[in-house]
Amino acid sequence: MINWKKRKIVLKERDLNEIKNVCKILFIDDKIFPVVDILKNAGWHNTQRIKDAESIDQVEIKEAHILFVDIQGVGKKLKFKDEGLGLIIALKEKYPNKKVIVYSAEDQGKIQAFHVGIDKADKRLSKNADPYQFQTVVENYAKEAFSLTECIERIQRQILKEFGYSLESEKILKHLNTIYLKKDFSIKNIATVFNLQNAASLAGIIQLFFTTGA
Repeated sequence: MINWKKRKIVLKERDLNEIKNVCKILFIDDKIFPVVDILKNAGWHNTQRIKDAESIDQVEIKEAHILFVDIQGVGKKLKFKDEGLGLIIALKEKYPNKKVIVYSAEDQGKIQAFHVGIDKADKRLSKNADPYQFQTVVENYAKEAFSLTECIERIQRQILKEFGYSLESEKILKHLNTIYLKKDFSIKNIATVFNLQNAASLAGIIQLFFTTGA
């Protein structure tokens, strides 16, 4: 555990209010969904809804960090055979570092339960779930992406998984400071700073964290 109070560093831990201000949430739903306004009222100001995806590369999708996709009624404009489920597959393939949550008013255990789109999603929710469940999912995923402590822990797990060795939190923090001060978030620079031949997986974590600057 890093003692942030005693540590003289450039990067600081974000509190929840700061995370709320940087995290962008998008609902893709052809119907008005009250949870959107509930999240906004809870401080998640960068929450919006679009009726359907016009393009996988449209601005709202590219800028969003967390996407909620309804199974029914969306994916039609892009002609996905399985509508929302097809859209989810495309989103996860195009943006593997974004969190995509599938939700539906119908029983997901009965409709296409083994569809690859369901498996690709990071989480499933019932559209009738308590709004607090949506808020909890948002908070957990937002902290995972934008909390400095959790970013460091994700890097540690990835290094251990991919390269088979442990790296101390203080060392990772030092590397992140170096990357931030240089303002070079490229895979090449991240690989150089961490002394790795391939830093693509780490880059996904680090680039997301620095999306809004730090």
